[in-house]
Amino acid sequence: MSVLVMGASGAIGGAVLRGLQGRGMEVRATSRTPERLSLPGSVRTFAADAAEPASFSDALDSVDRVFLYADLPEPEALLATVAAAGVQHVVLLSSAAVTSPRAADDFNGSRILRAERAVLEAGVAHTFLRPCEFASNAARWSWSIKAEGAVPLPYPDALQTPIHDQDIADVAVIALTGDSLLGAAPILTGPERLTLREQVATIGEVLGRPLSVIEQTEAESAATLAAHLPDVWVQQILKGWREAVGGNPTLSDEYARITGRSPRTFRT
Repeated sequence: MSVLVMGASGAIGGAVLRGLQGRGMEVRATSRTPERLSLPGSVRTFAADAAEPASFSDALDSVDRVFLYADLPEPEALLATVAAAGVQHVVLLSSAAVTSPRAADDFNGSRILRAERAVLEAGVAHTFLRPCEFASNAARWSWSIKAEGAVPLPYPDALQTPIHDQDIADVAVIALTGDSLLGAAPILTGPERLTLREQVATIGEVLGRPLSVIEQTEAESAATLAAHLPDVWVQQILKGWREAVGGNPTLSDEYARITGRSPRTFRT
């Protein structure tokens, strides 16, 4: 069986690729800049750009299954190309955001819903992975932790269920190497509810030094985030934090059910 990993340079895509290799699968990888990929020689790499679906023709030749991110500029065209190539199963890294009643009116939710619809319309067997907030998003705080020993936040009591990148990859590998998740759309969370304040404290415990939270206004936080992110993402992040204050997010048991293991903690 041959599997194509689109977005192999990403943290989750890379973990999926390594997991597939560990199971002895024939793996291919695509990137806009494949020369920058550091992959084992057994992995065939192809130059391809999601904005140009025709660029995937060589990479998709004789491929059975595909892993791809939902962050696609023209998902309908790309999925039509995937279907025309005879791919049997698509595993889409979607998001739990699509389960919100307001997803269609949300920047992130609407674009991911569009990717899911494109898969369905293409008529390819599928699995939609719907993770909650990535624990790795805390890496955004690294600069302020190093510089100030503190993290500036407008909503430190926003409550999340952060999931480890590797947990998402584990489920993707199971989906790509068997049929147990055909047609499934598991919601994936970490094993604990943590506020942003608690996440900062946990990082401090791991580092062996106390870290504090600097409470900001939304405007101050927007200015901080804008130095690193486009405005549409700044507003999306702030909206997510704002809406998570006072919430009680559900902890999913899907990871344990699918893998037979407990999900990794934020501390991990």
